[in-house]
Amino acid sequence: MQWEGEVRAFRRLYVQMLLGILAGTAIGYAAPAFGRDLGPLGIAFVKAMRMMVPPVLFCTIVEGIVRHGAARDTGTTVLRSLIVFVAITVAALMIGLTAALLLRPGDGLPLPSYGDAAAELERQLAGRHVTGAGDFLIRMVPETLFSAFTAGDVLPVLFVAGLVGFGLLRIGEAGAPIVRAIEALTRLQFAIFGFLIRAAPIGAFGAIAYTVGTYGLGFIGSLGLLAATLALACGALIAALVTSVWLTTGLGAGRLSRTFREEILIVLGTSSTEVVLPRLIVKLEALGCPRSIVGLTVPLGYSLNLAGTAVYLIVATMFLGEALGVALPPERIGVFLLVMLVTSKAAAGVTGSGFSALLLTLSLLPDIPVGAAALLIAIDRFLSEMRALTSATANVAASLLVSRWSGARLASAIDPGGGEQRHQP
Repeated sequence: MQWEGEVRAFRRLYVQMLLGILAGTAIGYAAPAFGRDLGPLGIAFVKAMRMMVPPVLFCTIVEGIVRHGAARDTGTTVLRSLIVFVAITVAALMIGLTAALLLRPGDGLPLPSYGDAAAELERQLAGRHVTGAGDFLIRMVPETLFSAFTAGDVLPVLFVAGLVGFGLLRIGEAGAPIVRAIEALTRLQFAIFGFLIRAAPIGAFGAIAYTVGTYGLGFIGSLGLLAATLALACGALIAALVTSVWLTTGLGAGRLSRTFREEILIVLGTSSTEVVLPRLIVKLEALGCPRSIVGLTVPLGYSLNLAGTAVYLIVATMFLGEALGVALPPERIGVFLLVMLVTSKAAAGVTGSGFSALLLTLSLLPDIPVGAAALLIAIDRFLSEMRALTSATANVAASLLVSRWSGARLASAIDPGGGEQRHQP
């Protein structure tokens, strides 16, 4: 019956996500004070999902290393992943620069003094002082083996997981019970994620209601061209990535959008890519990617393949330079691009990593005052959605490309009809 079909439709997560986003927008607009009070719903959901990220990263990386069975194979996968990551980052920077040069979003824009935003800027930086690119290496080594899982930073988890994975390869059969325990823990974590993800519509509802209630729908007006420029650049990069995947693997945009539509809405609703990490791994496996490969490429991508952040860095920097009347000759732009190759990755695992990476970039180069970044705080919540969606797409594309490079036979070759495989964590 028709009503039964409608009930089944409402049970779909992506439908619930759409309803949550629409309801949050409506309440934030109609009752701003109430919308601001709903902010903890979004924060609580993201915190609940992020608390699971360190153990999931650890288990998937260790499994990925062990499943290869040899350090040489693991090193090959990591090397191929790094090559793909760098290529995507370079493409992101070039596309972002092209969009900024064409649209010139900050040209002639009257900007208010950013002194009023100083307090908010200090609040965002309160727990984290940016000291330079070398901080990336320092952050990677935890204070203790177990503090890697409590510090809220993914870099130490990657470091410890690599040590444990290669250590298990070295001790061979003696480590078999540990490997089995890690595999069982992975299944447990995916089951927990399956429970938590059902609250995604509530989290998106609270996050959107808070944002609209705090800043309103009209606040984008003066910065609308910046948002449009970033949207154009991110859209162009996503199109390039999807086209590359189609040419390489045969998986078209329609198949990818059907497979990952729920993850797309979750990322847009929460502005976080971490919350969909386990689901990406499961669905990439359903498309034919070997677990031993996605167990490495997806977690590594969360630190080293932040394509959305790379696009944002160059667009935001060009915007601030134009708005403040700071001339950036081609040679200085080249220096910025080289620095951004590093800083787009040096903020991995930090909440609001795109904004943190921008602060790091401006702190390393004296051309644009670091304090000018405070002008972007109000709109950053919306820009972060574009960054998160672009980075999630880049991680999916990188995993598919590395899998095909490694000789994997993906779902397009097995299922020419493109029927979706239903595989939920």
